[in-house]
Amino acid sequence: MKVEHLIYEDTVIAIALVSTRHHGEFVNLALRWLPPEGYVGTDGTTVTNLMEGATDWFIIPFTLAAAIGKTLVGQNAAGLDGFRDDGFRAMVSWLVEVEQLEDAMCY
Repeated sequence: MKVEHLIYEDTVIAIALVSTRHHGEFVNLALRWLPPEGYVGTDGTTVTNLMEGATDWFIIPFTLAAAIGKTLVGQNAAGLDGFRDDGFRAMVSWLVEVEQLEDAMCY
């Protein structure tokens, strides 16, 4: 799996378009949890949460990915921070290509 376009990233998660084919064809959205920052425990020691493989990218099943993509369109329009412009445009094109988003401005 190869990350083609990072769409969204905040301090908790990242969402990207990924490909699994050698010629770079998109297959779906993928998500990964970002490693949490350490914190000071009640005894004064720094605690680090090691998430092991939980921070690896995983492909989201298509129906759920389409729903997440549509939600991201709304969140971007509402002004949520964390979007990468090129990745967002690529996601919108992908949603149109897989017929999950209408390619029209109005009806």
